[in-house]
Amino acid sequence: MAIPGRIVQEEKNYFIIDTARGTLRAATRGLLKKDSKRVCVGDMVDCEVTNSDTREGIILTIHERTSCLIRPPLANLTQVILVCTVKEPPLDLEATDRFLVCTSAYGLTPALVFNKSDRLTDAEQASLGLITAVYRRCGYTTIITSAFNGSGLEELMGICAGRVSAFAGLSGVGKSALLSKIFPDRAFRLGEVSGPTGRGTHTTTCVTLLPLPNPPNGGYIADTPGIAFVDLPLVPEEDIAGYFPELEQQIGKCKFNNCIHENEPGCRVRELVDAGEIAAWRVEHYLKMFKEMIVRRRRYNEK
Repeated sequence: MAIPGRIVQEEKNYFIIDTARGTLRAATRGLLKKDSKRVCVGDMVDCEVTNSDTREGIILTIHERTSCLIRPPLANLTQVILVCTVKEPPLDLEATDRFLVCTSAYGLTPALVFNKSDRLTDAEQASLGLITAVYRRCGYTTIITSAFNGSGLEELMGICAGRVSAFAGLSGVGKSALLSKIFPDRAFRLGEVSGPTGRGTHTTTCVTLLPLPNPPNGGYIADTPGIAFVDLPLVPEEDIAGYFPELEQQIGKCKFNNCIHENEPGCRVRELVDAGEIAAWRVEHYLKMFKEMIVRRRRYNEK
C-alpha cells in the first residue's frame, strides 16, 4: 500500500520522508532513477514500506511540483523570508528590492524580517520604522525580530504556519540564531560577522526541512546553505513595474501609456513621489532593474 509523504532530508543513498505514520528512510526504485527529474528535498512522494521494523521503504512516484529551485535543490517552496539587519551586516535596500522582485518573478511569496533589533540605538530604530512603513504600505509582510530576546518570534512562526518556508539573506544576519529559537531541540551552527565587509561566514551546508512545532499548525522551515535571490530572471522590461506593488497600482494612470516613470511629463508615479506617498529610492531601484533588462534583452537577441 502506497503511503504519501514529503521528503525532508537527503542522505547519500536514501531520503528521509515525513509521513502521517512517522518518518521513513527510503531509496528510489529502479524505474524512478531513470527519470530525468531529480528527486529532492520538499518533493511530495508516494512510498512503500519494505521493512516496518527498521522503517525503511522505496519511493514509488513523485507528485507534480508547484515550484523548484536549482540551488539549493528544493521543491514545493511557497515562501522565502529575507532576513536582514540594519547593521552587522549593514542593510542594503537595493539588494532587498531585487530580492522582492526575484521571489515574485519566481512565483513565490516574499516576506521581510529585520533581525538584531536589540542592538539598535533609538535613532536606528526610528530609521528602521520608516523603512518598514514603506514596505508594509506596499503590502509586504514585515517583521522586526531579535533572536537574543525573542521579540517577534511568535509573529515569525505565525507566517510560517501551513507553508514551506526558507530563510534567505547574508551570512551573519542571524538566520541560524532565529532557527535555534524556533527549534530549541536542534543544534545549529552559529556564525559571527567578521572581516572588513561586515559580513559573516556560511554556517549551513545541506538542505533539511524542519517541521514546525505544534503539529496542528503544520508547515516546514528549510534549513539551507542560503538562498540569494539577487540575480534577476530575464523578464520583459515593461513587466518590472508589475513587481513593485506601488507602481503596479499606477499602471494606466500616467499621461503616456509607455511612461517608464523617469522624467516623462504627466507621470503619476513622479507626482506621488513628490507627495511623499511613494518612496523615491524604490523608484530608483525599479529604474535600475528596468534598464538592466533592456541591456540583457539586447544581448540575448544579439546571441
